Amino acid sequence: MTSDTFPASRRSTLSLQTFITRTLSGLLVISAVAATTAPALAAEWPGGTVEFVVPSGPGSGMDTASRTMKQLLDAAKLISAPSVVLNKPGAGGTIAFQYLNQSAGSGRHLALASPNLVTNKLMGLGDIDQRDVTPVCSLFSENIVFMVRADSNIQDGKALITRLKKDPSSVSFGIATALGGANHIAAASVLKAAGIDVNAAHNVIYKAGSAALIGLLSGEVEVVPVATLVALPQAIAGKVRVIAVSSPVRLGGALANVPTWTELGVNAVYTSWRVIVAPRGAPDSDVRAAASAFEKMAAMPEWKAHVEKNYWISRFLGPDDTRKFLNDQWNMHSALLTQLRLTK
Repeated sequence: MTSDTFPASRRSTLSLQTFITRTLSGLLVISAVAATTAPALAAEWPGGTVEFVVPSGPGSGMDTASRTMKQLLDAAKLISAPSVVLNKPGAGGTIAFQYLNQSAGSGRHLALASPNLVTNKLMGLGDIDQRDVTPVCSLFSENIVFMVRADSNIQDGKALITRLKKDPSSVSFGIATALGGANHIAAASVLKAAGIDVNAAHNVIYKAGSAALIGLLSGEVEVVPVATLVALPQAIAGKVRVIAVSSPVRLGGALANVPTWTELGVNAVYTSWRVIVAPRGAPDSDVRAAASAFEKMAAMPEWKAHVEKNYWISRFLGPDDTRKFLNDQWNMHSALLTQLRLTK
């Protein structure tokens, strides 16, 4: 039936109804698109400059990660205010967290935190822990690999465990940068899971992962647990062999064939995680707005490429799950550091 079948008045009414329907439909589509493309924090983020506080110096891994996040958040307009990155190195991150809490109650001061957030206070190296800040989200973890010299008679992870069970002090570990740090805890976690006395290990302390690598290549030590990117160039060059990773899953790229400790029968998983925290008393609405922005950033192809390039494991958790995660990490580190006689 065509429009000519209806009287003129009826055709006019239908045309008006059609116009209204189509207009409303168009507005709904525009509203839906705007909702997905508008800055995530435009209605919630507080006024003033957003500060990303880095607990290490320029050029460090934490610094690079923070600046990459800022660039992506800015580019995608996920923050509706200007932002800056501030480096506050020293005291294993304590200086950064002290600076953060000078702005208690602020929702626009954020810091990238690592396991030092829970270990410093346990070891008497600082006065701030996860209970003194506001968890925002968990983002990713760096992974620790165990490497030996290419000509080492320790052929693989199983051979290392067999030797350690016979004599825990017979293998020298190169540890950077201190007892109680991520590399040491990763090694201790493996020993503990294998039923080996963690206090009988022979540890040699180095000031940096690169120094521990030099110690390995020169024969000063036999095994070095270290961040993946420190080991990778020498592994690719054939100077070292990576015998295991302490991550929950295998890594990709050049390390795709390296087993996890779990695969080798040792139930040990330890990663150097990274979380975002705000000062104590940060408003819940601001915390959740910031978490939403980081969640959107974590889904961006550019961020995923950065994660893959650095051999990280991406794992986003919101504020509530991050708080639980940090409390669980406190309990785990407290038990292990007590066993290692490193608590104060």
